[in-house]
Amino acid sequence: MSYSKHVFEFPVMPASIRLSSYTPSHGQTMTDDVHMIPRRLRRTRLIHALRRRFPVVESLWQRFPDNIFIIRCEPDGRFLIEAISPALERLIGVPDAEAAGRPIEQIVPPIYLDSVLSRYRECVANGIPLSYEETGAPEGTEPRHWLTLMVPAADTAGRVEYILGISRDITAIRHAEEVLRRSNEDLERRVAERTAALELANARLMELATRDGLTGLHNRRHFFELAERELARARRNGLQLSIVMLDLDYFKLINDSYGHAAGDHALREVAGLFALVLRETDIVGRYGGEEFAMLLPDTSREEARQVAERLRAVVAGHVVDWRGEPIHCSASLGVAHVDGGDVPTLDALLERADGALLRAKNGGRNRLVMSI
Repeated sequence: MSYSKHVFEFPVMPASIRLSSYTPSHGQTMTDDVHMIPRRLRRTRLIHALRRRFPVVESLWQRFPDNIFIIRCEPDGRFLIEAISPALERLIGVPDAEAAGRPIEQIVPPIYLDSVLSRYRECVANGIPLSYEETGAPEGTEPRHWLTLMVPAADTAGRVEYILGISRDITAIRHAEEVLRRSNEDLERRVAERTAALELANARLMELATRDGLTGLHNRRHFFELAERELARARRNGLQLSIVMLDLDYFKLINDSYGHAAGDHALREVAGLFALVLRETDIVGRYGGEEFAMLLPDTSREEARQVAERLRAVVAGHVVDWRGEPIHCSASLGVAHVDGGDVPTLDALLERADGALLRAKNGGRNRLVMSI
């Protein structure tokens, strides 16, 4: 019978225990000088003896701020406490001497037991270190956040006999993260509110820059910008379009008879009538005073004439109510059309429409004239 023999001596009060372990070769039987010592007592004393034998180990064990635990993994699947550090003793309120050798079920609160056993079994099954985060605390205390690392220790046959675990309290970190998360959410909310307010202010500024303050239509400058773009598109693609100039008849008489407030009211109501006739793609703006300009893209000469006639009719048929008094309006219109060939400049096209408008006024008003 051939053995390789290792002798370990640990001074354990009141006397030292001498253990001899034998590693058999060629499948021979192993004997143990300490087989008479109860297994729980022998292993626990070995852990304690290691701490006594090496002062640095004892110092680390006593001063280590994180919770350290050693779990013995029995062949039948049970998990017994081998040792717990002073930090863990203070946390659970159970001395190491009382905890050692007890089943884990007697120490861990029932509410956390299934989760703890599941982690132990996973560590034993995989045989590799396991790191995870958990929440828990002794019964009657506020739950805390823990970051736990478990390292399995296997025998020569590969069976995991022990689990060394270290648990660090990361509650302060998680609380700080929660505070930071809420602060970020609050900041994002305030940024979103400020952004929305800024967008609203920008939209308001854009409206002030592009809209007529009285009627809400495009102002003269913006109408010219949009009309130039549409003319450029017509030139590129050979498209036809029309320009309509509309002027309210005898508008000065309305101001003189009812006052400028009544005149403004009449302008607003008449401007609102245009939406009953024009398309969304048509461009309409207040050209100046009681005069309006409209650009009708992709519109034939006959279609432009029909649109202008409907505009004249809707204005003539509407009665403006001013503080209980009816105000009757009418409009004169001039139309200029381009077939899609040589598209003139906007100024030239407006001049043609304005000339037709002048002829409509001179012809008796409340009528439309097509430019030649």
